[in-house]
Amino acid sequence: MRVSNVPYIGTPVKFFFDYLHYPLALGGVELFFVLSGFLIGNILIRTFVSSATFSFSEVRNFWVRRWFRTLPLFWLILTTEIILYKLMDLRSHEMPKSLFYVFLQNIWYPHPQYFFGEAWSLSVEEWFYLTLPVAMCLAAVIFKPKNKQAFLLKVFAGYVLTFVAIRFINAFHPINGPDQDSGIRKVVLFRLDAVMYGVLMAYFNYYYPAALHKLKNYLLAVGLAGIVVLSWLVISDKIHIMNAANPALRFASDAFLYLLLPLFFSFWLPYANSVTQLRNKYALGFFTHISKISYSMYLVHFSLIFIPFFIYMKQVPPHTAALLYLLYWAIVIGLSTTLYKYFEYPVMRLRERFSKKER
Repeated sequence: MRVSNVPYIGTPVKFFFDYLHYPLALGGVELFFVLSGFLIGNILIRTFVSSATFSFSEVRNFWVRRWFRTLPLFWLILTTEIILYKLMDLRSHEMPKSLFYVFLQNIWYPHPQYFFGEAWSLSVEEWFYLTLPVAMCLAAVIFKPKNKQAFLLKVFAGYVLTFVAIRFINAFHPINGPDQDSGIRKVVLFRLDAVMYGVLMAYFNYYYPAALHKLKNYLLAVGLAGIVVLSWLVISDKIHIMNAANPALRFASDAFLYLLLPLFFSFWLPYANSVTQLRNKYALGFFTHISKISYSMYLVHFSLIFIPFFIYMKQVPPHTAALLYLLYWAIVIGLSTTLYKYFEYPVMRLRERFSKKER
């Protein structure tokens, strides 16, 4: 499936935009979901197991730490985007931008098309942070579990099945129309299970680490094969799985594509978790730094930086466009480093005054 037409940049980059850009963007966000789920799952599982009762105080502490980490920088970039939007006199009939501040811009309807496109996935994350701990807390109060291991598995499985069922029901008659990307992929109600596959892998890693370690190579092989097949289906000119004329194929895509993508990516996690050290100190330093600034990079890389560069790249020859692309990444990393050093890190230090450290 061709997703763009950019002949002015040159054949290699044109090939990238025509055939690889969308699958890579699609896969990148799904991988982000399961990685986040794995990290958050470890925190919630340890907190739940070590506490006598998983009370609202633990939930509140979890929220405070997550929100200090995610909200201030998001609000800063969002406000910057709104100001630039006004200064550039870019008008549209899209919803009020105030909804973005509370992550309501795509709760069950499509995310606005022309403003802060990255924000849709952050809405999924934030609503996941909000709903899963509440589900765990309420279930613990109601059922008063004696076997925490079995209880957690039931809660996690119930959470996954709930949102898989919602997406399955929607596939009969999609409430947001035929555009699967904006109507399903970027809608909170249909995507909350994506983060949960990483949580499930954290669960098995916590309770069955030896078994998971033995299976890591097999899971990686299955995960890689699954992603390759799904990527081929997405970009294939013969199938058009996301816009299939065949009703059965379209139903299968609407109902199961966004189950399988994060699930296959979650199969990578046991292997990745076993590779804990890099011997080369320069490589270790680079990846450590990128991991620290990755949230800033995600927020600034596209709407704030890439779109202006992309518009200008239309007007220059291919070799100049390639240099501009390198400059683009230099600016992304430089700006993200600055934001982390002077904004993110000070805010994260501040949160210690309002919360206790997670177990």
